[in-house]
Amino acid sequence: MTGKPGEAFPIDYAVRLKSLPYVSAGEVLDNRASLDQLRGRDVIIGTNATGIGNRYAVPGQGPSASVFVTALAAETLLDGAPVTYGWWVPFLVAFLTSALLMRVSRTQLVLGMIATLPVCAVGLPLLLESLGRYADIMPALVLMLGAMGHHAWKLHRQTFDERGMVNEVSGQPNLNALRAAGLDSQDGLIAARIHNYAEAATALPSAAEKELVDQIIMRLTLGNGGCKVYQGDEGIFMWLMPAAGINNVGDQLAGLSAIFRSPANVSGRLIDLNIAFGVDADPGRTIQSRMSSALLACQEAQNAGEHWRVYDPTKLEATEWRVSMLGELDAAIDNGEVWVAFQPKLDLLSGEICGAEALVRWTHPEKGPINPEEFITAAERHDRIEKLTDHVLNRAVQVAAKLNSNGQRFDMAVNLSPRLIGHANLKPMVIQTLRRHGLPAERLILEITETAAMSSADAAMQELKDLRSLGLQLSIDDYGTGFSTLDYLKRCPATELKIDRSFVKMLVTSRSDRIMVNSTIELAHSLGEEVVAEGVEDSETLQLLAQMGCDKAQGYLIGRPMPYEALIDYLASYSPAKAA
Repeated sequence: MTGKPGEAFPIDYAVRLKSLPYVSAGEVLDNRASLDQLRGRDVIIGTNATGIGNRYAVPGQGPSASVFVTALAAETLLDGAPVTYGWWVPFLVAFLTSALLMRVSRTQLVLGMIATLPVCAVGLPLLLESLGRYADIMPALVLMLGAMGHHAWKLHRQTFDERGMVNEVSGQPNLNALRAAGLDSQDGLIAARIHNYAEAATALPSAAEKELVDQIIMRLTLGNGGCKVYQGDEGIFMWLMPAAGINNVGDQLAGLSAIFRSPANVSGRLIDLNIAFGVDADPGRTIQSRMSSALLACQEAQNAGEHWRVYDPTKLEATEWRVSMLGELDAAIDNGEVWVAFQPKLDLLSGEICGAEALVRWTHPEKGPINPEEFITAAERHDRIEKLTDHVLNRAVQVAAKLNSNGQRFDMAVNLSPRLIGHANLKPMVIQTLRRHGLPAERLILEITETAAMSSADAAMQELKDLRSLGLQLSIDDYGTGFSTLDYLKRCPATELKIDRSFVKMLVTSRSDRIMVNSTIELAHSLGEEVVAEGVEDSETLQLLAQMGCDKAQGYLIGRPMPYEALIDYLASYSPAKAA
């Protein structure tokens, strides 16, 4: 057989090295070799030394001298010219098999494909080689291993996802499974919440929680027409109700409420289950949003003492505003949307304006003025009140310092949140603000509500005394709305009582209110405290307060809350005759 010089061909390593006749040079020189076995044959002469560069690895047969590799090559050519297919034939077979493997999901077919893949990538080339046909299998092997690794990862992820779709304690489908099932659903969504679930589960042995969940789901399934129930955490259960039956959801939930009136018998213990239901009948939103809405309706039903409630989509905008309000409040303080208004106070003895109360205001660029009670309450509830108070205190002290710079007396009152009483940062905040603007401490009045003052613990009461020791004044706001005792008033370091507007408003027409206001004035004076009446809106009320000996008055008759610039104009144009 002939070939071009330098032309390569694959060696047939199926020929066994031991089948090749071999005679060593030593045997020939010593006449120990039978030359008959060489007569008439082609002889290859070479070295069989074990030196470096003379040994080659023969697949399946170990290392061998180069002369034997040459002999194997010769044997290959004697059998005929090898046919080489290159790498693409086994690669194509492996590719097609891998592509099918990626598209199947049934277990038996997958296992069959996994078994077929190595057969096609390895077995087929070996079969071809036995027929004198050769192919490069390395690319096919790489593809095969990659495909098998991908499918193994896919199976692992599928198993992991399936485990993430069930509750670990009960084995019931969880809310992740509901999210997957309800992606494109037009059905109504029902949420049920066992409000004492944590308490009930804690009272049971750990192994009994699954029994409790099974009983809850059995009752829900019995009353919801067999709909699949999904379990969430902390006693939350949900299901999808066919849209056709959503109009009769009230009857269904009333029946479920009746079922849950009977206690559950779990491990021999009778457990009362306090349940409420929420409904979201709007399929136009995402399943996650609807789940939240149904839970919100569920909570509203619980708070109202009702068995169930349907979520009202018209509340969505208000809900979104409540959620985003606190985030916007911080930015509003920084960019000047939150500002301070000042309501003047009248000294009833001299007829002069003796001070003002600082009141926070928020003018939203889109929503306009925001109700102070709304954002102050939210700030207190979510521990954002410190920054808001610092902002108001700083502005109020700054204005008071300017008004007192000409030698006149002008007191500034700032409301203090109950959440800040006893707070570690309160006293340093007050001290630093007074120093920053150079305002004498006695010109600052901190107002605390009567209810907050009464509920203060001993440590908080000490904090009030520490603030009073700085020289500033303390005022009990909204006096009359709480249940202050004489002992409490004696211990509280207040310098002032503010009578609530609800009593001042009826002062002219209500004898009982006149008695209450008059006795409060006398009590405060006996304790060495001044009295401020708020909510004064007419001259007759103002005159009665003056006759009773009230020290100061505040209200629309004297002046409405106003910006600083308006306050300056008001003070410049004010004369005692206006108070007459």
